[in-house]
Amino acid sequence: MSMNPKNEKIKSDKYKRDGAKYTCVKCKAKLFSKEDAEKCFDSHAAGETKKP
Repeated sequence: MSMNPKNEKIKSDKYKRDGAKYTCVKCKAKLFSKEDAEKCFDSHAAGETKKP
């Protein structure tokens, strides 16, 4: 099993990997977990704005 995040088996249109972090493709926010990145993306799809 490879621990290289660049060879991630499940690709997503919601986030991109940036080193050890996940980046929301809508607002480019860098988040620690995949779940947080998916929640961020989904909040944009619902029409909410990013909170500081």
